[in-house]
Amino acid sequence: MSRTLRLLLAPVTSGLTYRRFVHLLLGAVLLLPYLGLVSLFVAAANAGDLRPLDLLLLLVPATAMAVGVALVPGVRALEITAARALLGAVVPDPDPGTLDAWPGRRRAAGWLLVNLAAGGLTALVTLAVLPASIGFLLAPWRELVPFPTGLAAAWMPVLGLALPLVLLHAVSAGGAVLARLAPRVLGPSPAERMAVELARVREAERALAERNRLARELHDSVGHALTVATLQAGAAARVLDSDPAFVARALDAIAEAGRGALEDLDHVLGLLRDGTSGADRAPQPDLADFDALVAGARSTGVSVDVEVRGSMDAVPRAVSREAYRIVQEGLTNALRHAGPVPVTVRVAVGPSVLELELTNPLGAGTRARQGGGRGLAGMRERVHVLRGDLVAGAGEREWRVAARLPLQGSEMMTQ
Repeated sequence: MSRTLRLLLAPVTSGLTYRRFVHLLLGAVLLLPYLGLVSLFVAAANAGDLRPLDLLLLLVPATAMAVGVALVPGVRALEITAARALLGAVVPDPDPGTLDAWPGRRRAAGWLLVNLAAGGLTALVTLAVLPASIGFLLAPWRELVPFPTGLAAAWMPVLGLALPLVLLHAVSAGGAVLARLAPRVLGPSPAERMAVELARVREAERALAERNRLARELHDSVGHALTVATLQAGAAARVLDSDPAFVARALDAIAEAGRGALEDLDHVLGLLRDGTSGADRAPQPDLADFDALVAGARSTGVSVDVEVRGSMDAVPRAVSREAYRIVQEGLTNALRHAGPVPVTVRVAVGPSVLELELTNPLGAGTRARQGGGRGLAGMRERVHVLRGDLVAGAGEREWRVAARLPLQGSEMMTQ
């Protein structure tokens, strides 16, 4: 019994019912200007004050204005806010780019028509129920035509109390129907949801690509610096007593490599911490720093032979940065895995392609690089971003890394 009573009284005690009542009555308020406009034209037509042509000339712009109100930008956003606040509807946010697009405006106009109809019906029923309920409550004690009075009207107060309860149940049910309908009409359409999902996927891809780029930068720069520092320290230790001048140069090289690695590390950590966009990134090394890169490798005691054809200044900035990192990683791998063997670096700048080639004789441990390592994977990723080609592997006598990077359109590629 108590459960049945709670079900009967639930709409009465719920604030959501009254908010939905307000939403429905707002539809009736919005309906009034349209009803007034229709009644004005009907009265003018019946009175014969206007000729048919004059009536038509007034009816066309009036109808255009009445319909246009429902199609103006911002109506859909207002309707979504009202549905959430008053109906308790869970309406997902449409994509801002499609919020006021014409398909969304037409759906907003359709939702307005539904609210006008529901609000008009609610207002009519409310205007009928409230006076009838008062009449039913007073009927046993006062003579109210056409109600009976006295004992014959003893049942009428019960009906007078029941009618508002039925009205609230009807309002609650009608509001619930509108709350379920609102996400379908006002929320994102299937096409809009797909567009939002695609945008999220693209954003996730961009974030992943940026993380991979930062990982490559950190691997290449810090790995190269540590390799140079390790080799310099080992060489300095061997001649610590016999060649103090070489030891001093080695320590300077280690300090320089460490400073460069710290700058790159600070740069990458700043990007990760602040989420700085690519446009705000500090300038990164490119082929303009090629000579310094080679000099650093030579400072370890390794012979590096360089062959350059064409002007490296003609290489676009995006390609130049990636080419620098490819050469850096190739030198790092040679120093780390092949030992003190000579390295040959060839750079050829053509009209449409940049060719890079690094070769060194096979040394102990060189074959361990075959097919793997984060360095080679990073090279492949860099070349793939620029839509180029990479070949890396051991031949019979030498290890070879060769990359072809197209120059056209490279500045438009995402780094």
